[in-house]
Amino acid sequence: MMLFLHLLPGLLVLLIGFILYKRPPKHINWIWGFRTHYSMRNQKNWKEGNRYYTKFILGIGFFSLFTGLVCFIFLPLLASLLVPVGIMLILFMLSILLTNEHLKRKFGDY
Repeated sequence: MMLFLHLLPGLLVLLIGFILYKRPPKHINWIWGFRTHYSMRNQKNWKEGNRYYTKFILGIGFFSLFTGLVCFIFLPLLASLLVPVGIMLILFMLSILLTNEHLKRKFGDY
């Protein structure tokens, strides 16, 4: 049961990434997809931003599964639950910044 709690965040992120991969949002909206000011400027940015960000989400999910398992084995209980979530949050923030930078490089900064 405890192992499941360590793997649950990574599994949830993988599920979201898989859904985004299989059913990317077609139109700009405020509910589903990679929603930043820059990605929502036009349909081209929206489509590319969601395509690019989905790769990060899947990678973060797999990495979170790995870190959850390693932390479960090597760290005490509280740290083994908090460390993977903290790493995941940092990776999410980094992925948002990197996706916006990708959009700016590809479509220009306007």
